[in-house]
Amino acid sequence: RVLVNVVGHTIEDFAEVVVGLDASPGFHGFELNVSCPNTKKGGLEFGADAESLRTLVARARAATAKPLFVKLSPTLPDVVGAARIAIDSGATGVTLFNTMPGLVVDTETRRPVLGFGSGGVSGPAMLPVATLAVRRVTQALPSVPVIGTGGVSTADHALQLILAGASLVALGTASIADPRAAERVV
Repeated sequence: RVLVNVVGHTIEDFAEVVVGLDASPGFHGFELNVSCPNTKKGGLEFGADAESLRTLVARARAATAKPLFVKLSPTLPDVVGAARIAIDSGATGVTLFNTMPGLVVDTETRRPVLGFGSGGVSGPAMLPVATLAVRRVTQALPSVPVIGTGGVSTADHALQLILAGASLVALGTASIADPRAAERVV
């Protein structure tokens, strides 16, 4: 199944992308990446603000009948609460989770390696954080479909997320390093 990952700078951006793509062929649903910074709220992540999350998901839901997953951040103080808001606002399920914020400094230039400064940390170290988030959400909301992602590069990693309660498992960084990673994991 193919989900279109939707990002935006404002709440309106998310619904606009869903409206623009909804009738397009080749995919089955949407994944709203609410760990993006809300430029109208000073950079606060959409998923970290209950009102913004509620409004964003409700507007996207009004724009499509397709499955709608909400991709949450690992930095949320209450991932279960955010997942509950997403579901109550019309999401089909949640994706746990996006990258963790991080910074790498070039010691020669004494400047951040990435042009933007900070970026998202991904890869194997994220697996225990993702597994815990999946466990917490699926225990609190057992009927909610959860896509587990974060640090998966082996079948054992995928099984850990499934045993924690994930309905599906996604690969990110492993697929960049090895485009056949998903096939190998399966």
